[in-house]
Amino acid sequence: MDHKRIEWLFFVVFFLIDIYLGIEILRSPVNLSNADTTTRSVASIRNEMKSDNIDLPDKISDAPDSGYYLATKNRDYLSGKVSSLTNVNARYSKSDNVLYGEPRQAVLLSKKPKEALEQIEDFKNDSKNIPYGKEFKYEPDMSSEDNYVFVQNSDYGEIYANSAQLNINVKNNQIINFTETYMGQASPVRELQSTISAWRAVRAMYTDRELTNNSRVTQVKLGYSKLTEVRGSTILLPTWLVWVENKTTKNITMKRINAYTAQMLQSSTYNVEK
Repeated sequence: MDHKRIEWLFFVVFFLIDIYLGIEILRSPVNLSNADTTTRSVASIRNEMKSDNIDLPDKISDAPDSGYYLATKNRDYLSGKVSSLTNVNARYSKSDNVLYGEPRQAVLLSKKPKEALEQIEDFKNDSKNIPYGKEFKYEPDMSSEDNYVFVQNSDYGEIYANSAQLNINVKNNQIINFTETYMGQASPVRELQSTISAWRAVRAMYTDRELTNNSRVTQVKLGYSKLTEVRGSTILLPTWLVWVENKTTKNITMKRINAYTAQMLQSSTYNVEK
């Protein structure tokens, strides 16, 4: 296939993606210059949350942010890397697109958490252990003492998706095994756009009854989540990620809010046990 034909195919694919995103924007318009439809003040809603025993971080920005629609190519990035992983026993599952690996020799870790994390970072960044390891960033809010979670990083922000995640499992101060998924490089498919603020995302959760009584918001971050798949590409959109702790059970749930429309992405909620 000649170079010009390849360029033409890419043009057609991204043109179709642009049409799809344009339809999505028209279906879910957001007026970023105005407050939510409710006329209640910020102070009033905060007081309501307090009366419902909902705790918030000391500071949640009420300033709009910005982000892109991104696209990644749906390809098998990991299977061809297995033979180069000389320090680990690795296998790739095509059925779920996951790379499984375990060290061939013991990798002992310090009992000091900070030093242990540095050692795990060194292990991750060695291409003989994990492919594309340097493209993954540690996510403490998704990790536990025996499971270090890393999310795929991009030039535009972190990607929070099951298909872009590295999990390194530890037992008795030793790396036991890891699993990895990888989405490839992400590229913008539309111009930079304004998003809602972190505060408006939390406020939308509360008004939509997604923030329950007797809970605590522990963290709010802007990242990217999967929107859909179009013509062999995965489309990502800016998402406010909100970690909520149940004060009774101590379970932590990460919820996602579309950063353009303030709509909940219900299917992306999962529990993080500490």
